[in-house]
Amino acid sequence: MSGRITSCELKTGCNEQIEAVIRLPEEKRSVIFGTILDCNRMPVADAVVKLLQVVDGCRYPYPLTHTFTDCHGQFLLGPLCPNTKYMLKIYKDNIVIKYTELETSSYNGKCIAKPEKHSGGHSDDCDC
Repeated sequence: MSGRITSCELKTGCNEQIEAVIRLPEEKRSVIFGTILDCNRMPVADAVVKLLQVVDGCRYPYPLTHTFTDCHGQFLLGPLCPNTKYMLKIYKDNIVIKYTELETSSYNGKCIAKPEKHSGGHSDDCDC
């Protein structure tokens, strides 16, 4: 992504024009924007798109969040952490449509990820 969306407040008076220049900081986090199509290449509306983090050494991926596709089959997930392997699972009417792994490589700020384990256990421990 090239820029971060921001907000600011303005108060207008009577009969005035406000000219605003807003500078966005560089955004290094990633997002996933996609389109789900059926076997006939038609958009799949209202499909569930689950985002999971693939954790090395774990038998099952760690679920992070989910979203639904719009009437055009499109979805958006993020922000995503760098050098992290993610997985998407797409469901429609209780049928898994697609299962795929993704990797991201940039970051600046908070992102969606599995919480870090803060106990005194081994680093190989897995909470999946």
